[in-house]
Amino acid sequence: MIPSLPSRVLVIEDDPAMRASLEQALTLSRYEVRTAKDGDEGIAAALDFKPAVIVCDVHLPHRDGPSILAALRQDESMEMTQFILMTGDREGTTQRLGMNLGADDYLQKPFSIDEFLRCVKARFRRAELAQKADSRALEKLRDTISKRLPHELMTPLTGILGLSEVLMEESDATMAPEHRELVQDIHYSAERLHHTLKNYFSILEVLEQNSSVGPEASRPAPAELASAARQAAIRTSGRSGRGNDLIPRCEEIDLPVSLGNLAAIVTEFVDNACKYSQKGTSIEIRMGQTATHAEVSVVDRGRGMTPEQISQLGAFRQFDRTKYEQQGLGLGLTLTQHLIARNGGTFEIRSRLGEGTTVMARWPVANSAR
Repeated sequence: MIPSLPSRVLVIEDDPAMRASLEQALTLSRYEVRTAKDGDEGIAAALDFKPAVIVCDVHLPHRDGPSILAALRQDESMEMTQFILMTGDREGTTQRLGMNLGADDYLQKPFSIDEFLRCVKARFRRAELAQKADSRALEKLRDTISKRLPHELMTPLTGILGLSEVLMEESDATMAPEHRELVQDIHYSAERLHHTLKNYFSILEVLEQNSSVGPEASRPAPAELASAARQAAIRTSGRSGRGNDLIPRCEEIDLPVSLGNLAAIVTEFVDNACKYSQKGTSIEIRMGQTATHAEVSVVDRGRGMTPEQISQLGAFRQFDRTKYEQQGLGLGLTLTQHLIARNGGTFEIRSRLGEGTTVMARWPVANSAR
């Protein structure tokens, strides 16, 4: 749904009588109005008020209309604002200058109130049409990305993964050690890219889905959930060369989560633990139940995070990138937060610098009953 434009109009006019007359006419026509008496005040008001339409006199103290227009067009938030210049200058030079700078309309003084209101109304119509066109273009782009881009990227990447895997299996008999190492690097890089792309497309899909999983949804058996969590943790830690560091403690508990979603959550928890802790330190996955909650958590003994860093966690954000080499876009935890929320759970991070981090998904026991 396309949001409606705010009916805000800014009038920048140095003549008090003219300014008051235009303000009254707009107010009676149910517009939200703000006025300014000179160029500097007008620019400040525009940036604060964010009007849909600006009506500006050409000749003003401090700054003239064209310079106000040029200044506001440099601000990204004002690019789509409709700008009307008005003046009593009849030579036409100012009009051409204003239109060349990007003015959307021009009023020649003197003009009637009816002419003025028709002009403002026409600018609002033009702004609404532009907004609809932009929204349609964005929707088309989103549809193209969600339907075509995954196939266009994943198909050749799957080929790279498959061919490199074949080469790895035959490398002992046919390749020199240095060539075998190159093939392994190619396969590892392809796996990393595959993981990142899956996260990216998954988060697009999750953000577009508003439905949550209700209590009536069918759930896997507790044994299946425990096995899925354990296998996801083993697979993820092994991919990072951390299989020996993993301590899996997965009890059989009932969760309102599909096997695929649980595997995705555990994968991201363990993947982040591998990135943010050193090889040789333990990574423990815990899956169990207290008196009030069913929990899935991963505990590492890594460098930890500050409360400020935890509060700023989000997509495409990683910390201390200049100090520590990290792979990926930082999408994983954002994706898991949405997955957990959609399945009725909560997400929590507990961390202390130099001691490690616990990342946890929790579901109330009352909501977990069949």
